[in-house]
Amino acid sequence: MRKNKILHIRILTFLCFVAITNLGFGQVVNEDRIYDPNIQTVMLYQGGNELTYPVIVLNSGKRLHLSFDDLSDDAYIFRYTIIHCNSNWETSDLDQIDYLSGYFEEDITEYRFSLNAIPQYIHYDLVFPTRDMDIKLSGNYIIKVYLDSPEDENVILSRRFFVVEPLSRIEASVPFYPKKLEYTRLKQQIDLKVHTPDLFSAEPQRRLNVSIMQNGRWDNMFSGLKPTSIMMNELDYNYPDGIVFDGGNEFRNFDMKSFLYQSPQIRRIISEADGYKVILHTDAPRKGKPYETLEDINGRRFIKARSDQRTDIEGEYAWVDFVLRSPKFNGADVYILGQLNDWHLDAKSKMRYNAQTKQYYCEMFLKQGYYNYNYVVVPKGEKIGDITLIEGDYWDTFNEYSVYVYYRERVPEYDRLIGYLKFISR
Repeated sequence: MRKNKILHIRILTFLCFVAITNLGFGQVVNEDRIYDPNIQTVMLYQGGNELTYPVIVLNSGKRLHLSFDDLSDDAYIFRYTIIHCNSNWETSDLDQIDYLSGYFEEDITEYRFSLNAIPQYIHYDLVFPTRDMDIKLSGNYIIKVYLDSPEDENVILSRRFFVVEPLSRIEASVPFYPKKLEYTRLKQQIDLKVHTPDLFSAEPQRRLNVSIMQNGRWDNMFSGLKPTSIMMNELDYNYPDGIVFDGGNEFRNFDMKSFLYQSPQIRRIISEADGYKVILHTDAPRKGKPYETLEDINGRRFIKARSDQRTDIEGEYAWVDFVLRSPKFNGADVYILGQLNDWHLDAKSKMRYNAQTKQYYCEMFLKQGYYNYNYVVVPKGEKIGDITLIEGDYWDTFNEYSVYVYYRERVPEYDRLIGYLKFISR
C-alpha cells in the first residue's frame, strides 16, 4: 500500500470517493481510468502535441507520450504493460508474444519532483513503443501502469490507444440535408463509404465493422456498424434513418494558465495557504439561443502554465468551481463533459442542485491550463448524455469525428484496425 500525502483533507476525501465510485473497489477495466486517488492529469497523445489523439500507424516509427502527476510523498518505479483488445474493447484471446516483440513489461524511469507547487507532486513521463517493447499487430490497445506487478490492486491507471494499418480508404461527410427532414439544421448525419482492397473481400458483412466517435466522447459512440450494400470493393453505410449524432454546440472554455490574472471566463481566483480556488462565471443554458461560432479545441484540455514556468513540474493545481443556473431536471442528472474528466459521466463530473439558488454546482481539481467543457443531461438509468437540453442542437457546430474500420482476422483470430479517418463536420 502506498503512503498518501495528505495535503488537504478535501482533496483526499473527494478523490477517494471518486476512485471508489468509479472503479468498483479496484476492478480494472479496459477504459481511460485512474485507480489511485493520488494520480492526476493523465495525458496520452501522439508525439509532442497534446491535442492529438493516441493513434499511430503500425511500423511507422511514431510513438505515443504518456504523462501523469503523482501526489504521493515518494517517487516510485512504476511499470507498464500493453494489452490487445478487440473492436469492442474486450481483451483479445491473443498472447502477448503474438502482438509484442521484446519484453512484455517495462519500467517508467523518467520522473521529476515539482518545484514551488502547491500541492507538491512527482511528474512522470513515458514515450512508447520502445525498441525493447514494440508492437507487431494493429488494433485497439490498453496501456496499464502499475506498481510492482499487474494485479488489479496494483494498477494506478489505464489508457486506450490505437494502432492502425492504413489499408482501406474512407469517405465521410456531413450533408446539409439529413434523411429525416426534421433533423435539418439540428443533427449531423454521417454519410460513409469504405473502399477495401481484395485482401478483405472475404465475408465483409461478417468480418468488417466500423466505429464512429464524436470529439472524444465514448458514451454516444456508434460501434459495430455493418455495410448496407457492397459493390465490388466499395462498402456503403446507407441506413434508412442515417448515422446521426446530435449537433450540440461549441464547447465552453476557461483559461487557467495563470493564477496572477483572471481571464474573461474566471470570476475570482482565491490564493490560500494550501492552494488555489478558481470560481468561474455562472453559466446558463444555450438551448433556443442563436448559434454562435466560438473557437474551441473540441472538448480537449491543454495543460500549460505561464511562460516563466515549466508546466510539467511548476504547474499548480486548483479547485475549480462550476456553476450552472438552470431549473432542475427531474428524473435526470447533469454532468460536466470533456477531456477535463476523461469524458466520463461519473461522480467527479456530476453536479449537485441547490433548490434555493436554482443552480447546479460542481468542483474539480485541475492543473493549470486551457480547458473545454459542456453540460449534458443523463436520465436515470441511461448511459448517454443528452447535450441538446442545455447546450442546444445546431448543425453548424464544428464537431470532430473519428472513423475506425476493423477487420476480423481468422488466423490468428483478432480485430485488425485497417482504416482510420479524422474529419471536421463542416
